[in-house]
This record gives sequence, C-alpha cells and structure tokens, in this order.
Amino acid sequence: MIAGAAGKDVVSVGSTVRIEKEGDNKSTVFTIVGSEEADMSQGKISNLSPIGSALLGRKQGDAVKVTTPKGVVSYVIAAIK
Repeated sequence: MIAGAAGKDVVSVGSTVRIEKEGDNKSTVFTIVGSEEADMSQGKISNLSPIGSALLGRKQGDAVKVTTPKGVVSYVIAAIK
C-alpha cells in the first residue's frame, strides 16, 4: 500500500481514519484503499465509495456528510493515522 502524499494531517489513500457518527458515541475505523483492495470485513474501504470519497482531503475534526440509501449521514473525523 502506498501512503498518502499529504501525510497524516489530511485523509488520503492509505490513511486509517476513525470517524464518529454525529449524535452517537460509537466510532468506526476505516483504512482508505484503492478500489481493488477494498474489503469491508477488514475495515478497508475504497476511495471511490461514498464514505471514502467524502473523507478524502479532509482533516481531523472536520464534519462530513455522506449520502446513503437511508438518507444523509453526518460524521466527524476523530483521528487520522
């Protein structure tokens, strides 16, 4: 896997991101990968997926909105590794 050129300050392909759904105390950890490497069972999401593309270029503390089949969901980026 190639680490993102932006480093750990900005979400890029190769970043591991902890997000929290707004209004919920639970967090989820994903690693942003290319579409060929995506595997939800291992916590790897594609940079082309709705969540992956919404996170790209964002920083810790940013709020992102993701359109899902059930409607728009808001998340906060809690950490980037």
